[in-house]
Amino acid sequence: MRRRSLRRECRRFVRDLGLPPARSIRDLLPAIESRSGRSIRLEPSPPNSGGGLCGMWIRTVEGIDYIFVNEETSRAHQDHIIAHEAAHILRNHQGSGTLGEVNPVTDRLAPTLDPQVVKMMLGRSDYELHDEREAELIASHLQRHIHHQGPDISAGDPIAETLLRHGR
Repeated sequence: MRRRSLRRECRRFVRDLGLPPARSIRDLLPAIESRSGRSIRLEPSPPNSGGGLCGMWIRTVEGIDYIFVNEETSRAHQDHIIAHEAAHILRNHQGSGTLGEVNPVTDRLAPTLDPQVVKMMLGRSDYELHDEREAELIASHLQRHIHHQGPDISAGDPIAETLLRHGR
């Protein structure tokens, strides 16, 4: 899908969610939980978790989606990370991790999480390029919904534009 049409599709997707007004992405999590039918838990990623990991989403067979966020970054960046991972949840993207795989990143992030209950995990470096771009655009539109900064994200969103430009 071309970038321009992907942007339109993502803008339409967020608009069609019918999300309530909110002051932060954290305030939107109950609506996202309702839409996905799964609980969302925010967890800190451990300091120096390696690999430049900013955020990660782990889905369990128990019906819980864990979003791990680097707390050593600004609140604005944390909110964008949460919005990005929430976009993956909303689009039900599939990652590289599956039930029963042993993964050292998961072991470090969630030592109390039983590997047998992990259904799927996404870490930023493991996405297909399309899923990453889609999640980044949806995250930006979620943030725009919160901040009411206008309908077009094609300009003025330095985080999204930088990540899209560098193919992250």
